[in-house]
Amino acid sequence: LTDWLSSCRIRKVMQHDNNGCGIACVSMVTGEQYPAVRQAFVSNGLGVRKNRPLATNFSELQRGLALHGVQSQRRRWGTWDDIDGLGIVAVDSAYGSSTCWHWIVAERHRTYGIVIHDPDFHLPSFSDQTPPGVVAHPFSEYQPRRSWIRIL
Repeated sequence: LTDWLSSCRIRKVMQHDNNGCGIACVSMVTGEQYPAVRQAFVSNGLGVRKNRPLATNFSELQRGLALHGVQSQRRRWGTWDDIDGLGIVAVDSAYGSSTCWHWIVAERHRTYGIVIHDPDFHLPSFSDQTPPGVVAHPFSEYQPRRSWIRIL
């Protein structure tokens, strides 16, 4: 079971806050602990929303990555094939609102295609094949929005 996990570039981090998916994604990409990333966001005024504290947009997420020394590039969404390493992808929110989205980390894997690490859902998702004995979330349930963040 853990064999496929050890072959991934990142370790999954679950969000600790209702709107903390962006913080959890930055934590996954940087390898930093969630509380440290959260503190960096708060200290730098990222994710300040009266009605949705810690919710982040593209520029805030990229700034959060930069605070941890990670370069990134906002890209227009094409297909899942565009992800050649790591990316943070904005997907449609489970709430169906056009103004709300959810951040996930997508990783190109040599065996399983794209592996989705969803900080708000315990099960992984795989585009090509699911590792034997692993319960996975359907890949088709993730609908990317217009842009994504490529990790450089």
